[in-house]
Amino acid sequence: MKAQFAYCLRALAALVVVALVLAACGGTSGTTSTSGATSASGGKLAPGANFKLGVSLTFNNTDFWTNYISYEKKFAAQYNATLIGPLVANNNAAQQITDIHTLIQEGAQALIVNPVDSAAIAPALDYAASKNIPVVSVDVAPSSGKVFMIVRADNIAYGQKSCQYIATHATSKTGHIAVLEGDLASLNGQDRTNGCIQYLKANYPSFQIAQYATKWDTPTAVNDAKTALSTYPDLRGIYVQWSAPEDGIIAAEKAASRFAPVGNSSHIVLVGNDGVPHEHALIRSGELDATISQPANAYAQYAVFYAQQALEGKTYSAGETTDHNSKIISLDGNLEDALPAPIVDKSNVNDPNLWGNSSQSTS
Repeated sequence: MKAQFAYCLRALAALVVVALVLAACGGTSGTTSTSGATSASGGKLAPGANFKLGVSLTFNNTDFWTNYISYEKKFAAQYNATLIGPLVANNNAAQQITDIHTLIQEGAQALIVNPVDSAAIAPALDYAASKNIPVVSVDVAPSSGKVFMIVRADNIAYGQKSCQYIATHATSKTGHIAVLEGDLASLNGQDRTNGCIQYLKANYPSFQIAQYATKWDTPTAVNDAKTALSTYPDLRGIYVQWSAPEDGIIAAEKAASRFAPVGNSSHIVLVGNDGVPHEHALIRSGELDATISQPANAYAQYAVFYAQQALEGKTYSAGETTDHNSKIISLDGNLEDALPAPIVDKSNVNDPNLWGNSSQSTS
């Protein structure tokens, strides 16, 4: 009897040892591998491990996006990400959904997406979620669908700051201000437009607002500026919601004999958004009044960073402050790292801290 009892104890001890070995090796359910990235279907990434990162963009044909892509390559190397893409939808929401499926089929473990359409992106986000692929939305926020993090600045503030600048620098406080809207299917276009118009109506109701829907199309924006120039002899300012049309607008003013340099009493205040190096040159030459420095470098860095964080199983909550001068906020059911985006004019255009003055930036 004693021998049988001793045998049972030895057998039980052996089973305990086997169980401990299996647990240490990750052989039981619910454990996390420490040997590197696991499958793309929701496994955890070991700290510092390499991962495949798919990128879907709306455009790649503007100074802003050219710079963004350059920075993204740099930070992908820093965070050990192997980029797949970018695949560029060229402002086609249906094509972007196809692109996202393609990126996942090609092995992307996480995605960076710059949505063409804030609502239409939802089915692609749902598909990624079904495959346990975390998504970081950059520059444009989705209005439906889940993402791990939105990396973006406050676009309502873009509109407010831009139109405040126009109103306070216009030589007359009556007349027309033309707003060349990006795309109202994009949350950015909505926010910049609403921020501008709400600010003007509340603070400068004597201005009349002429709105033009451009859908981020440069020729359309330039033609709309020509229309405003020919329609309104009392045109006091033009707010163009991105940088690409600015050269064409300035050329249109000159062709219509409406151009006067910044500071001249007949000058039409021109404010853009992006903060690309070429805009800085236009500000220095007295042709462009101001722009919003939309931080291409920070967008790229933190989009890659949060993709890595998602795969490593990190979590965030609204109200947190970051180590890079921003705050995590809630936006349409998702979290956003709301990055700072200062206004740039002749007073600070040479600030070396602006990304548009970085030696890496290209014009």
